[in-house]
Amino acid sequence: MNKNNWRRKVLEHFQAPFYHITLVTDPDSLLQDEAIISQLRKLGIEVVEFQDRAVFRYWYESQYRRNTFSRYLLIHPKSDDISDIPYDIWIQGNHISISKSDLFPMLSAPIVKDLDFRTLDALSLIDDIPTKRSDADTIDFILKRIYKLPYDTIDTVAECLFLCINRHQLHYSMPEIIENHLRDALNHKNSNLRLVMSEFIHSPDALYSFLQKEWCDFLENGTPDNHPYRDIKLQDTLAGLFRIGKLNPIMFDKDSLPDSLLFGVKPHNEEQSRVLSINEHISQIEKMLELEIDRRGWVNLIGLFSTAKSNMFTLEFPSEISKKLSSIEQVIEERFALWLNIHYGALASLSDQHTPVMLQKVAEHVHLQRSPKKAIIVMDGLSFVQWSQVRSDLQSSFDFIENGTFAWIPTLTSVSRQAIFSGEIPKTYYSTIHTTANEEKEWRACWAKYGIAPIHVTYEKSLGQGEYNKAEIKALSKSSIKVAGLVVDIIDKLTHNTIQGHRGMHGQISIWLKTGYLRSLLHDLLEAGFDVYITSDHGNKESVGIGAIREGVLADTRGERVRIYNSEELRDRAAQKYSSQKWESIGLPDEFFVLTAKSGEAFVKEGEVVVSHGGTSIEEVIVPFVRVKKRRE
Repeated sequence: MNKNNWRRKVLEHFQAPFYHITLVTDPDSLLQDEAIISQLRKLGIEVVEFQDRAVFRYWYESQYRRNTFSRYLLIHPKSDDISDIPYDIWIQGNHISISKSDLFPMLSAPIVKDLDFRTLDALSLIDDIPTKRSDADTIDFILKRIYKLPYDTIDTVAECLFLCINRHQLHYSMPEIIENHLRDALNHKNSNLRLVMSEFIHSPDALYSFLQKEWCDFLENGTPDNHPYRDIKLQDTLAGLFRIGKLNPIMFDKDSLPDSLLFGVKPHNEEQSRVLSINEHISQIEKMLELEIDRRGWVNLIGLFSTAKSNMFTLEFPSEISKKLSSIEQVIEERFALWLNIHYGALASLSDQHTPVMLQKVAEHVHLQRSPKKAIIVMDGLSFVQWSQVRSDLQSSFDFIENGTFAWIPTLTSVSRQAIFSGEIPKTYYSTIHTTANEEKEWRACWAKYGIAPIHVTYEKSLGQGEYNKAEIKALSKSSIKVAGLVVDIIDKLTHNTIQGHRGMHGQISIWLKTGYLRSLLHDLLEAGFDVYITSDHGNKESVGIGAIREGVLADTRGERVRIYNSEELRDRAAQKYSSQKWESIGLPDEFFVLTAKSGEAFVKEGEVVVSHGGTSIEEVIVPFVRVKKRRE
């Protein structure tokens, strides 16, 4: 770890010998980093988020007090106010305060406070941060040295568009105060360029919509020499956007264009165009794999990989590109497995304003958006690969704000979907962990915590089959509904019945999408005033059978990719006999011991190809979390 690494400086506050109780004031949420939490767990320090006095008191008395002197507890108040912690605990604790301004004292504290962890990582690599800087100086320093956006050298429309594109391809999250500074500087400098800078800097959708329309105008007007798209540097960037699918090629007479502009024109050979797109995605994935990948990075990577994989299923002759994707998939799975073993245990205690980190945070995240009506569609079994296909079908009708979240392992419906509807970790619903029968009751109880009476909450399942009928959707037939939970389980049904692997599923999903069921459901929910979200309880993995495990009734759950035992001894005995991997019982009930199949393997007849779930592959564990909006005109 670099000597200037900000995580090292945070962890210096936690040195042996440890206090049994440590109270941390953390106004900048530094303890929302999975690497720090993982290191604290490795040191034997248990991190507990203090949110509700009564809930904490119950946990402390029932789970902690009996073992006070054999455990180290770090209490992290969510409100950053430790005064609400019960006095008898408060007086025992060692009090620590950590903040971003202490880590980078030469930069403006208000600006540093809003920087994300990736930006802090980049700052840690800079040894020549000069003397104390003002707000404006700090913003200028971040924009130029970290974001590599030389905003004060912009002179042309082409340069301005190039900078806006690079802004939305940043590896970092740009704070609002820096975004506003950049917008104002560009508006002032380029007042004669007549570009809507406030929108282009803030919204990638606004920028890409403009670039798409401008491309059509550019070609139709004969590619004039004075147009910004004549800039070679901008052309190279636009070509990448077309290959990655941010911009869509148009129909145009190729003979009237130079070869250098054909990147934005639909080819006669559609297959060749898709191959180019897949190769572009693979290239971006390879660049990501050269770096250390964090939680957000894995979400970005599965998005790229899944789009490439979904596109591959549309190819008529995919053999060569298929081998390339299979090779990189193996690397991804190996890297993800290593990361998961170290960091998965930290995820349940993390929060993120952009997305629920794990599925039990879905209701809380949606509640915090403060919309009067919200609908959460849980597409049971939907992986990022299938979401890429669904998105492609729907993108002409809706806009999407896409993100991802982590499912619970084992990635089974009764374990992971119940986390969504209860708003709790699996350990708390141990009595119903093998069934989904309690979800409706849990869903209403979950929203009661946020002040929504049960009469205003609906739960509906087994949706997506047959013809769509608006009258059958309770959320749409009752004007009093404020929260709707809707389970569309058609994907999971297709998963368990497919006989041709992921490619066969792709064809079956295409047939289902043509029924228009999902499109109609989304349209009607939006028209009824709901904020609409799509997520999933787990993904799925195409796997090859290694032979069925025959243990009779020794395992409580006997899935194709997972087996669950009520005894650690039974689980470990099976692990010695069969190709498999033991999973640490993170967040799971006592007497719930998990054995998963290895990546690409299944506990079925040797050589049989299945699409299933329950394991720890990236396609099973990271699932979409998508906000659906009306199409921007």
